[in-house]
Amino acid sequence: MGLKRLGKAYQRAFSGIPREIWFLALVVLINRSGSMVLPFLALYVHQELGFDQVYAGLMVVAFGLGSSVGTFLGGIVAERFGAIRIQIISLFGNAVGFVVLSQMTSYAAFAVTLFLLSVISDAFRPANSLSVTELSPVNQHRQSFAINRLAINLGFTIGPALGGLLATISYQWLFWVDAITCGLAAAAMWLLLGSKNTIPKSHKSTGSVERGKSPLADIPFLYFLGFTLIAYSVFFQLISTYPLFLKDEYHLSEWQIGLLFGVNTILVVLFEMLLVDAFRKKSPIKMIAWGSLFMCEGFAILRFGHGMSFAILSALIYTLGEMLAMPQGLAFVASFGTASNRGRYLGAYTTCVSLAFVLGPLFGSWCYGIDHFLFWTLSIPIGFIVFAGMHSSLVVSKTSKHEQAKNASAEANGLNGNSA
Repeated sequence: MGLKRLGKAYQRAFSGIPREIWFLALVVLINRSGSMVLPFLALYVHQELGFDQVYAGLMVVAFGLGSSVGTFLGGIVAERFGAIRIQIISLFGNAVGFVVLSQMTSYAAFAVTLFLLSVISDAFRPANSLSVTELSPVNQHRQSFAINRLAINLGFTIGPALGGLLATISYQWLFWVDAITCGLAAAAMWLLLGSKNTIPKSHKSTGSVERGKSPLADIPFLYFLGFTLIAYSVFFQLISTYPLFLKDEYHLSEWQIGLLFGVNTILVVLFEMLLVDAFRKKSPIKMIAWGSLFMCEGFAILRFGHGMSFAILSALIYTLGEMLAMPQGLAFVASFGTASNRGRYLGAYTTCVSLAFVLGPLFGSWCYGIDHFLFWTLSIPIGFIVFAGMHSSLVVSKTSKHEQAKNASAEANGLNGNSA
């Protein structure tokens, strides 16, 4: 009976999703299954190009900065030219960019090429999120974003693992396979979704971007972004201080650290959709607040234990937080905008996440240089501050929700998205 109920829960969680969302997830899966350059970027520039470890770290920062620019611009151009079209251009640009990057050997040339590649690559993200909102009804946004994340996580279980094998042969294989999968993903999107490219009516009729409310002038939204930046800065210790701490203080081997990353991915793939479905009637901001708390405290408890068992407990807690917060986050942000400016909101959100990808590891590494336990100690109050802040943003966003209702009514009557 238990298995039968579980089967029905999975069936309910995955039912009713539009065919176009499954197509979009397939494209993301193809693309992410070839994601193998970034996980081995620091090793490549250090071992193959001969740059020292400091410069290797700066390459990751260059990628993060390019990502911030790309995500911000991606939302704007997706509004102007259509989300599907921008994703196809981004994927084809990636295919070319990885081939070019593989030929760069000087520090300056590699850094500039990597920055530009990152800009092109991460313009995909807000455009992809905008497509999810365009291709699924509002009441299925959380479910649709969770399907997209499932495809991303499945891809990341394949890409880095395959990349590790190919790197033993030649690092050049990483660039070429990444380029080929980007090209295949672009072709798949063109064939499956090329006819679904949409541009808000106001853009088509006027030939210019609708001057709806800017996310940079939306105080409740900026308030939400600030706490998102803090929470994600803790989460992105996954790529910086977290593996170092497990090696230096928990004395775990590389395979044990890799197993912990696998625990995270497997849990997301198996259970995130069930959680999204279980909490589908709950306020998304409350889920984001609880998720952010679990993410922060999941890392914070590392300072109180040792060994593989305790590390697994930590992984279970921060992964639960990730599953609660991340699919809800994109759906919540999509609710701020209207048809004519939603891409800018999603672009601002993904830019915030990209900044956390840069700032979090930098601050975490600085703390690690002072004391290996310092960042985890700071994460204890940070988690509760973010939790309280997210809950208070539920109050200040009520005005925003009222404006959204008016905007939706105006759109339904053929008015522009700025009528509120």
